[in-house]
Amino acid sequence: MSYMSYPQRSTRLEYLGFPQDYGPWTYRAVPDPFISSELARLASAQIITGKASTTSCVSLQPCPDPDERSQDRFLVLDWDGWSFAAVFDGHGGEEAVDYVIEELPSFIRTALTEALTDAGTTPIGRSAVSSLLQSSIQAVDDALTNAVKRLFPDEVALAALTDEQIKSTINGPFNANNLAILRCMRGTTALVSLVDPKKENLWVASLGDCQAVLGVKNSNGTWDATILSANHNGANHAEVARIRKEHPGESECVKSGRVLGAIAVTRGEYFLLTPRPAVNIRRFYLHDYLAIGDHIFKLPSSYTNRVFMNCVPGFRVSTKLEDLLPRIKSPPYLSALADIQHVALSPSTANKCEAFLILCSDGLVDLYRYTKPRRPALQEIATQWVHALGERMDGKIAKVGGEDNTALVLLRHALMGGREDPDRLAQMLTLEIPWRWMDDTTVLVQSL
Repeated sequence: MSYMSYPQRSTRLEYLGFPQDYGPWTYRAVPDPFISSELARLASAQIITGKASTTSCVSLQPCPDPDERSQDRFLVLDWDGWSFAAVFDGHGGEEAVDYVIEELPSFIRTALTEALTDAGTTPIGRSAVSSLLQSSIQAVDDALTNAVKRLFPDEVALAALTDEQIKSTINGPFNANNLAILRCMRGTTALVSLVDPKKENLWVASLGDCQAVLGVKNSNGTWDATILSANHNGANHAEVARIRKEHPGESECVKSGRVLGAIAVTRGEYFLLTPRPAVNIRRFYLHDYLAIGDHIFKLPSSYTNRVFMNCVPGFRVSTKLEDLLPRIKSPPYLSALADIQHVALSPSTANKCEAFLILCSDGLVDLYRYTKPRRPALQEIATQWVHALGERMDGKIAKVGGEDNTALVLLRHALMGGREDPDRLAQMLTLEIPWRWMDDTTVLVQSL
């Protein structure tokens, strides 16, 4: 779609938390229904229909710069009636998230098949599924670690090598070792759901700050929203306490709400500080304490100093690693141990579209961060989502342009600030800025 034929206007992006003296930036005032259609195109809106469920999907990064392309990934699969869905929020590069989306489903399916075989005619235990989800996610992270350890088994082996020997081992465009190292330098969160064939049980595994929200219709016709994911970042006091307990005597193991003062999550991603030299502003990206990858926080500092810092390409962060390395005393500081939630689905809701599951990356929540007069709590946001979709399913709200993609409904709602504002939607999609102005945002809505 060409925007050039529409009027050019300007905005200062206050609703994204940008400083008042920032900008102004131009955008194209594309009206509805054209801007809503453009959203569907840019977000690659699709509906995946499986044997057991229907899942609406969108994934958006509106910045046109190829270097700023989305690092979010999602997957929806049907395994003989078992419904698998996942959202991954990659960071620092695409190597880790691309590995995880390729390998994790097979880890889980293999473990599930073995558990079902062992159970025989007996229904598989709920705890068994919880355990295999958790162990499979950990196993993928362990595989990344093992790939590095095969090259450099320990610090003694590293000390025996020169920098040139290490570089020749890990670098080169056709060197498989290069990809193995890069996967450990990057990272990703993981949010996985699994529903059994009878739709009696739902499991959600969360690692990082993606969100899972269950919407269920009550007998009185109202809709309830239940958050099934856990936030593994500096806002979670239990996570901070865990880190401090595991690293006694290290005053900087959590600094300014960030692990080692550099990563704002206990099981996750970098707190990336990315300066833009062309303007007098620095953009902040908040990430998690739990994640797959991010081995700078999981291996001894010598691996970062000797291996990761000699890798080409290198880290995609501006934080001075020299300032961080002295704080790495007793790794690991990040965990890949996912939180698991199990929900027994009510027989009255099964197969009647009276329950649905929302899975999203943190970008969707971030769009509400600067809502005025105050930032809504996560539970408030989740309730808004469930009520919006529930009333739509009940026929109380008219569909926009006949749109049936419920994930697109939530994305549109967030981009417009929770109200009907097509002009703000046009701003969010057509801003003429040379870098990304919003986080990658992925949303799945699955019928239960």
